Amino acid sequence: RFPKGVVVGYKSESCSYGEATLSVNGGSSKDANCPEGDGSVVFGYLNTASGKWATVLGGYGNTASGMLASVLGGKSNTAFGEHSTISAGSENYASGLFSSVSGGSKNTAANTGSSVSGGSSCNAVGVLSSVLGGSKNIANGGNSAIVGGLSNSSRGRYSSINGGIQNTATGQSASVSGGYRNTAVAKA
Repeated sequence: RFPKGVVVGYKSESCSYGEATLSVNGGSSKDANCPEGDGSVVFGYLNTASGKWATVLGGYGNTASGMLASVLGGKSNTAFGEHSTISAGSENYASGLFSSVSGGSKNTAANTGSSVSGGSSCNAVGVLSSVLGGSKNIANGGNSAIVGGLSNSSRGRYSSINGGIQNTATGQSASVSGGYRNTAVAKA
């Protein structure tokens, strides 16, 4: 039986270590990682894996709190959806089941299967929605997508926006291809 785990480096005095865990860190006890979840693995500095079988592979101040959640690196990222993943970046959140954020900063993947790939302050809110870069883009509709641009919003189911600024796709299957302050409202 493997009742507790292995700590390489310093042990955190404030951590409630889970069963069968691994923590690898340098620095001092102030920088120590915390593998609270049973079967969790943590590398880096001041990282926490509190979900069961959660993993943080590097970086600083990251948290993987969902069951089987993972953070691969970066700073101050939080993966709290079950099976959620954050690859890198800073201050990103993956809260949906099977959600993912691949870099960037202050991005959120908030629903089942939603994803954000880079950019800043982007949100994938709809089920299976995605945002591919840009800034301040919001994919609200289920299965909607935004590719780049600034302050775009895909609200309709299956809607899409390809770049531009302040464009909105509200109708089901509506699409906007770039430009400025365009709105697509009709069903396809």
